[in-house]
Order: sequence, then structure tokens, then C-alpha cells
Amino acid sequence: MTAFYVRMARPLEQAVAAIVCTFQEYSGRCGDKHKLCQAELKELLQKELPTWTPTELRECDYNKFMSVLDANQDCEVDFVEYMRSLACLCTYCHEYFKGCAPDPPCSQ
Repeated sequence: MTAFYVRMARPLEQAVAAIVCTFQEYSGRCGDKHKLCQAELKELLQKELPTWTPTELRECDYNKFMSVLDANQDCEVDFVEYMRSLACLCTYCHEYFKGCAPDPPCSQ
């Protein structure tokens, strides 16, 4: 067991580990283990962000989403493209909640 897991990880450390582990869990099932194909991306969105992914999304909606994330147009989403999408999501959430009072305050 590494030192990372022996001591109690801080929330940001846990978040980074979750981001990396989630990508690795879904990537490579269909091919390149360092990239998400459209089916893997769709499954990740549906299972890991169920309340953020509308249930009424059609296949063409996933096609559009994939084309937006796939900056280099190789029909797969690599880790950098995945991280850009999460950064945009975090930025959106930050902007959305900027005016809200932190009630209750964030737990630590």
C-alpha cells in the first residue's frame, strides 16, 4: 500500500484520484487504453454523471458531444480532451454558484 493510501487524503487529492481513475476505468475497452471511444464516453457520462446527463439524449446528441470534445478529430477522447471538458464543467459550476452563499459551508 502506497503512502498516498495510508494517510487520509484531502478532498482535492481524492478528486484528482477520482478523475484519473474514472478515465482509466472506462478507457481502452474498445481499443486504445489511453483514449475513450464514443461508446466508452457515453457509458462514462451515463454512469458517472447520471444527474448531469439528460436521459433524453439521442445517439446524434452523443455524436455532437463527441465531436466537440474530440479536438484532434481522431474519433476518440484522450485524457487531455477529457480534462478540458471537466475543466469547462467546473468553470460553469463555479460561475453558476458564484453568487450563492456557502450555506452550509463546504465540508472538509
